[in-house]
Amino acid sequence: MVRLSELVDQFVAADKIVIVNPVWNFLFPPVLKAYIDAICVAGKTFKYTPEGIIGLASDKKLLHIQASGSVLSKGPAAGFEFSHRYLTVVSKFIGIPSIEVIYIEGMGASPDQAPTIKEKAIQQALELAKNF
Repeated sequence: MVRLSELVDQFVAADKIVIVNPVWNFLFPPVLKAYIDAICVAGKTFKYTPEGIIGLASDKKLLHIQASGSVLSKGPAAGFEFSHRYLTVVSKFIGIPSIEVIYIEGMGASPDQAPTIKEKAIQQALELAKNF
């Protein structure tokens, strides 16, 4: 229980959060789900009120960097992208006003495009870093 308290306290103390994950079977690895569960704590990251649940993390910025061998952010497989969608819902639940995302995807489906995909992600990260 002490470790869970440490995790949520660390999260609450941070101004900026960067989550980086691979996609496994349309979602992130289970350890990230466990972390999300550890930081969603009533009285720490959200609170109950007569008007409903209010997120307490409205002072935070979140960047999500997601790698996938296939393209899930758009196109025919977009309906199978659950990782970023889940993080967006949880972020809103705990009050984070916006979440930036960098998709690094398609390297498995198009290995010949891997250098281009990587360079695009690096450029996106450099651009986002200016205001993050």
